[in-house]
Amino acid sequence: MPIYEYSCGECGVDFEKLVGPRMAVVCPSCQSARINRRLSLVGVKTGSRFGESAMPTSGGGCCGGGCGCH
Repeated sequence: MPIYEYSCGECGVDFEKLVGPRMAVVCPSCQSARINRRLSLVGVKTGSRFGESAMPTSGGGCCGGGCGCH
């Protein structure tokens, strides 16, 4: 079962949900069925040597310092 990203058209909350075939998806915040599936970006690590990172070390994005998680 894939994990999809959604945005609620009613309250605006963004959430992820593990979705199986024919499963109804509702907003976990307001229980509205008026949701939109968002485009998910996939990161793939390829061809790096030990100690190198495929993720950028500066700029935006998670773990790049832009999201404030570190």
